Amino acid sequence: METQTIGVRALAAELVRHHPPVGRLGLRLGDVRVVVRSNDEGLLGDLRGYFAPFVDEGVDARDGGIEIIALDAPAPDLAGLEMQVRLPEPGKKSVKEAFADLADGRIIRKLKTGVVFLIGGDVHLAIGACRRWQNQIVNFVNNRFIEARMREGWLLCHAAAVARGERSLVLAGFSGMGKSTLALHLLEAGLDYISNDRLLIRRDPAPNSSPGSLPGSLPICGVPKLPRINPGTALSIPRLRELVPPARRAVYEAMTTEALWEVEEKYDVDVDRAYGPGRFRLEGRADALMILNWRWGAGACEIAPVDLRERPELLGVVMKTAGLFYEELAGAPPADPIPERYLEVLAGLEVVEARGGVDFPAAVAWGVARLGGGAR
Repeated sequence: METQTIGVRALAAELVRHHPPVGRLGLRLGDVRVVVRSNDEGLLGDLRGYFAPFVDEGVDARDGGIEIIALDAPAPDLAGLEMQVRLPEPGKKSVKEAFADLADGRIIRKLKTGVVFLIGGDVHLAIGACRRWQNQIVNFVNNRFIEARMREGWLLCHAAAVARGERSLVLAGFSGMGKSTLALHLLEAGLDYISNDRLLIRRDPAPNSSPGSLPGSLPICGVPKLPRINPGTALSIPRLRELVPPARRAVYEAMTTEALWEVEEKYDVDVDRAYGPGRFRLEGRADALMILNWRWGAGACEIAPVDLRERPELLGVVMKTAGLFYEELAGAPPADPIPERYLEVLAGLEVVEARGGVDFPAAVAWGVARLGGGAR
């Protein structure tokens, strides 16, 4: 097939004709409906387990929903298509994707796995070794969800969030500062999980209209991705220790805390299985934002208020680009963040910086007190 002359929609139709889907998975992500169709029932089963708290087989992608097609099949030959390499974001080193923009959408190829993605209008298709690299399909589902939310006016943040009742605490931080670790320690203290690494915020159309909300609180929307943690986090929380294979656990237990902090080896935490049903949800109202800017061995931890207008480096930690998987249609919000928009939305929200030495118990105590009450 001559990919340089075919459009995204026509290519997607041809791929579906050659590899027809045999099953479906319905998801209800807040008020966003998603249907995933695939030619591989095993992949759908895996995704059904991953997204278990949000499965709703009765949802329909018609009338405003999102239909995603994931085909476990050989990816199309893109040799005839001029692809551009996507440069890594600031602070990142690896080049992960190449892409080409066509008249009716975009084609993206993951360089490591060869999985190809087609997006454009109502086309949302992935093809390649999708079951082997199912985490990329999870991310694709979440990217389509993020795009839908951004078109409604939500802003994307590089942040985690936890909640008690309707009241929520947003956690951001410089790379490697431990926001996922802190989020799980807060779950240990009885809070619920909303999001791990991506979070959507927006201005409230009816400020403080919800019971229990405080002045300055903001609607937030999580992204349905499980926490991905390093061995140090798993070993610091007894119920998560078994995520690390015994042989590797022995190696890590012999390391210093500081050395273990630097290990990059990810494990997914099934929140409902580890903490009980109903502990993973997507919606809440943020009453405060904590930005982690601490270091091991840097003395006592201080948690103090900050003004993001005076600390642009901290605002930069919170903002997040939507990246290649966001289609910038005419009139749509841009993929890259605009600082003024974030400052406008965050105005009135309490923002604190955790600085000095790393102290998870102190941060947990602050968060629990801020949201009201002790462990449940």
